[in-house]
Amino acid sequence: MPRQRKKATALAVENERLAREVRARVEELEREREFIRTVVNSTPALFCVLDDDLRILRFNAALEILSGRPDDANTRGELFHEVFVAPRECADARRRLVSENEDIEHETAFRCADGSTALVSWIKRRVSGSDGRPRIFFSGVDVTALKREQEELRASRARIVEAADTTRRRIERDLHDGAQQRLVTVSVALRMARKALKDGRASSAEKQLADIETELDQALAELRELARGIHPAVLTDRGLPDALEMLAVRSTVPVEVEQAPSERLSPQVEAAIYYLVSEALTNVAKYARARVASVRVFEQDSVVVAEVEDDGVGGADATNGSGLRGLHDRVEALDGELSIESPRGGPTILRATIPLSS
Repeated sequence: MPRQRKKATALAVENERLAREVRARVEELEREREFIRTVVNSTPALFCVLDDDLRILRFNAALEILSGRPDDANTRGELFHEVFVAPRECADARRRLVSENEDIEHETAFRCADGSTALVSWIKRRVSGSDGRPRIFFSGVDVTALKREQEELRASRARIVEAADTTRRRIERDLHDGAQQRLVTVSVALRMARKALKDGRASSAEKQLADIETELDQALAELRELARGIHPAVLTDRGLPDALEMLAVRSTVPVEVEQAPSERLSPQVEAAIYYLVSEALTNVAKYARARVASVRVFEQDSVVVAEVEDDGVGGADATNGSGLRGLHDRVEALDGELSIESPRGGPTILRATIPLSS
């Protein structure tokens, strides 16, 4: 009997040890499962597990947020493409999901919680579930914002090319109609003056030379004006503060330059700020019905901020007008941002932030 009791005790001890090990392993697996669930629900990627009939088994929080559909018994069991995919693309999505081709990237419009659609880039892969049954694993990323940015970038580049072509044609026209015509006139007048001198008509030649001098002065003035339109000489020679003061003096609306950087910035940044202020003041004069405007340019952390404010009627829209679009493109080309605050009744503040490293 003592021997049997000893064996029973040893067996009980062993069973208890095994039970503790099993409990510990179960707890470890639960922690691992919870960790995986947390990771899956923390990622912005869209995950969903489907059965072989494309019915939903479970999906992650990102897909819940995008679609507005909770991962519960009411959603599970429904067809994936009917729940999540935009109606016009349901048939195509179903065809791609049941295809044997794997790891091929697709783009499909998905339903959003607010009734709109999002463009999702996705792949699918056939896997085996924990029960050994075949499953389809869907993973995707919402690329709506990325595609929109790419489209805006393409449109911006097209506008920059168009603006450059327009500027080139304007310069060609201004040269042809202005300085070139004056130089042709000078060339003809020189031949006439030479002939007058040859014929001994000194007084006539003197008058013609005086006319030539006038034409040359006017041609030089036109070329300087043209060059100022391409890049203002005052900006190159004397820097941004003097260039801003010149814009203020030229404006038909009283303008105060309240702040300007004391140190020179990069030529690209100075040019962007100059044309921003120039276009903004032109718009103030044309549309704002303002009594006064102010200009502020200052450094803040690692960016330079340029602001143009007026006390006009407000209601300005940054999406309208080729001038503001051109400024937006110019600022974005330097990795900057352009914004406008313009409530009805004013005031209007046009603000650009440009990295100093641009």
